[in-house]
Amino acid sequence: MKFSVNWRKINPLGSVFGKIWLSFWVTLLLIVLAVAFVSHQVAQVYQIGAPNASHIGLLNRVKLPNIDRLASDRQEIIDELDRFNSESRFQWYLVDDTYHLLGTPKPPRRILVMLSEMMELEGVKVGQWRQETWMGPITMSVGGDMYRMFLRGVPALPPPNLPLWLDSQWLRAIFALFVSGGMALVLAWSITRPIARLRRVSRQLAGGSLDARVGGAVNKRADELGDLGRDFDEMAERLQQLVSAQQRLLSNVSHELRSPLTRLQVALGIVRQKAPADLETALSRIERESDRLESLIAQVLKLSRFENEMQHLEPAQLQLDDLVRHVVEDARFESKAHNILITDQIDSTVNIWGDPQLLHSAIDNVIRNALRFSPENGELSIHLTARKGEALIEICDQGPGVPEDKLERLFDPFYRLDQSNSGAGLGLNIARHAVTAHKGDIRAYNRPEGGLCVRIRLPLNQHGRLRQG
Repeated sequence: MKFSVNWRKINPLGSVFGKIWLSFWVTLLLIVLAVAFVSHQVAQVYQIGAPNASHIGLLNRVKLPNIDRLASDRQEIIDELDRFNSESRFQWYLVDDTYHLLGTPKPPRRILVMLSEMMELEGVKVGQWRQETWMGPITMSVGGDMYRMFLRGVPALPPPNLPLWLDSQWLRAIFALFVSGGMALVLAWSITRPIARLRRVSRQLAGGSLDARVGGAVNKRADELGDLGRDFDEMAERLQQLVSAQQRLLSNVSHELRSPLTRLQVALGIVRQKAPADLETALSRIERESDRLESLIAQVLKLSRFENEMQHLEPAQLQLDDLVRHVVEDARFESKAHNILITDQIDSTVNIWGDPQLLHSAIDNVIRNALRFSPENGELSIHLTARKGEALIEICDQGPGVPEDKLERLFDPFYRLDQSNSGAGLGLNIARHAVTAHKGDIRAYNRPEGGLCVRIRLPLNQHGRLRQG
């Protein structure tokens, strides 16, 4: 039985979790080691130097303990030093030939190391460790035995020439912050750089650039972010294939349908010339359905050109109020069959830079959709106003309205509220594409008193800023 180990899962650097955990662990370890090292170095440093004039003068003035009269009895010497040191500002200590220190209070162990080094040097020295300053050794005889004396409490030496970062608590803290900040910066950069890349690419995809990919260093990572980048690119590739296939299908089907439709219209004309009179009604029906099919194919082709960004704009300076009036007059002619009253309130001289054919198609599709759902003897209102640098067109009917959760989907291609609705479902989608191409916005909302309103916003004087497909 072959046993395999997934080293990627075991390796802590193979995951974002492991990187975060290991980075914080190493950071804390480095801080602890840095603090311990600095503290150790400061604790080990003492200073030994030559006495200056103040030290020599003090040595001449300070009172000596009365021990030269004593015999070599060790206990008597210790008692006398203890008595003297307890009453004097300065303390004297003796070191015998066995390197034992006599005198109280007992100094720290680090002082003994410093005194040993001072005894190995020639002449009298001054040693300083933290707040302790000693001077010596001074050789003297007590009861026939030789001792070396040290004086404790003398003036301090000049400041030691230590590295500044060892001598300053603030700089030690800054050093620790620098280490931790550097590690945190590396960790943050390692995590946020691929996330920022993913965010940029996702925005490009949302903007229609279906060929955008993460790629690069993100996909080469061996952690979860690398997996996310590779999955994201696979998703984008599949999405591009699906959208391209849909666009090709719309375009191909539309072109394929147009050829037999043309032949059908030619054949219809031939039959009409030779058919008896009682076939006229049936032929008229065929003609109406043929016209509907022609209109549907034209709309599908237009939608396909929009989806493939092949719809070229031909912008020009135009009067939007005249264009809306022409569309309204055409709608009034069609509305007579259903006794629908069309009222309009149109501001005069609304100039806009845009494609007249596309804008005419967009407004006409919205009005036709409103006429289709308006009841008999209903009313359709159309308003055009210019304010705050934009043209506002509102088309409101008295129809049944649309459920609030379905308002956004009205502009999807081939979308219908139910199967009983007539129409191909492309008019509002084409209107949205046309308005978006002019940097505008189109929305639908229900009126409180009943009916549906479609609001179109178009920026004024946008010369040179229209999207060219």
